[in-house]
Amino acid sequence: MNSWLPFNAVCDGNSLIKQIEKEKSRFYKPTLSEEQLSDIQEKIYSAFRNKSTINIKYYQSGYCYKITNTIKKIDSINRKIIFTNGKTIFFSQILNADE
Repeated sequence: MNSWLPFNAVCDGNSLIKQIEKEKSRFYKPTLSEEQLSDIQEKIYSAFRNKSTINIKYYQSGYCYKITNTIKKIDSINRKIIFTNGKTIFFSQILNADE
């Protein structure tokens, strides 16, 4: 093996660095106040009634994701939201909602 080869030529350094950076960006789900939870719930039900598009920021497995879509169904028993594109998220995952 040639010792003068750059790090990226010896092994796939870029993917390793990207994987490390991704792991470093993980975080714990923040705790929301009762006021924040009721505000989020109000925005979700309003968007559902008006059939308008809603932006929801949600937490899943240490990362934050964003979905912009219209709500197809709200399952109050299982506490989840089903969007028109088929995506399903639980109320407990939601961090923020904007119409």
